[in-house]
Amino acid sequence: MNLPGDTIDVGTTRMPTPARYAPGVITFARLDPVFLADEEHVLPLVKDWTREELYAVAALFSREGGRRDDAELLALLREWNPTWEGSEPDAVKAEFVTDSNGGSVRWAEESYYIHRADGSVDEFEFPEEGEDDEFAEQDERFTDLLATRSGVDRPVHGAHLFVDLRTGVFTVEGPNAL
Repeated sequence: MNLPGDTIDVGTTRMPTPARYAPGVITFARLDPVFLADEEHVLPLVKDWTREELYAVAALFSREGGRRDDAELLALLREWNPTWEGSEPDAVKAEFVTDSNGGSVRWAEESYYIHRADGSVDEFEFPEEGEDDEFAEQDERFTDLLATRSGVDRPVHGAHLFVDLRTGVFTVEGPNAL
């Protein structure tokens, strides 16, 4: 593989040039997540970083994880609620209401509503347990994704999370909306 700065001479041994560091530039083509998750490897590399720089990188990774979780949740909701018009169903939004469970507030999968193009709102009908094995696996992931979202955006009791199934936009409304 030719990397920037490598030289290839016909009939001679190839020697890579040493990596050069410039502030704000990554010298590797891909970061290895296993390496980054190892404290012994990473902490010495970031020992000179300021607290603000550490928090900025942590926030970047956190936002990216949340974006991917939202994309996965949206894909599940779209699969469960097709959005075509002119025939049933014509879901346009999913809504979740908070539930207070012993002091902690979370987006509750039990209060999951579908808003239709005609303005009607229906409670989502989960299949009976044991009726659909594929749905059961998806439902477990769905529950995990809502729990993760609850931990990241910390909903307030009485708030409503709306997911526009057509545009993919997530919004929070209600008392003390985020």
